[in-house]
Amino acid sequence: MIAKITGEVEDKLPHGVVVGVGGIGYEVVVPSNYLLGISIGDRVSFHIAENIKEDEYTLFGFPDISSKTIYYKLRSVNGIGPKAAIAILSANNAQQIQDAIIKDDIMVFSSVAGVGKKTAQRIILELKGKLVEAETSGSNPEDQAYLALISLGFSAKDASTALRGVNTELSTQDRIKLALKGATK
Repeated sequence: MIAKITGEVEDKLPHGVVVGVGGIGYEVVVPSNYLLGISIGDRVSFHIAENIKEDEYTLFGFPDISSKTIYYKLRSVNGIGPKAAIAILSANNAQQIQDAIIKDDIMVFSSVAGVGKKTAQRIILELKGKLVEAETSGSNPEDQAYLALISLGFSAKDASTALRGVNTELSTQDRIKLALKGATK
């Protein structure tokens, strides 16, 4: 699994960039609002979300973990595919999306091409509890152990609780093991 790509922009495409890393060019689809500020020759770093299908392998790149997290949350909503999720993130940053969900602002979503009113309502309905919970958990969204627990199915609150008291100086793997041991008691 590719988690992050750091390299030089070798080519700029209508929907993304080609990032050169060690002689290999990776095509990375990025939100258009972020793409505007990128030029050929820039050194970039993207948090990657992979979309693997039988006939397609696409890398989606995000400037920060919060955008990548929002992308995955949007994808978890029935009817939101990778293109719709990237379109929503192209029109709004991660914080604007979170605010819209918390404030029940369907216009933020329904104004995006391909997202109708019913889909916008579904996004808010399905993600409202998840985002409020994550926002109030107080955990560091850059913490790899925290993110690993989330990917294992822990809620943001449970992941935060499981890691509470676990020494942050330990390796990520050891922190996850200790958190899982504590969570199963």
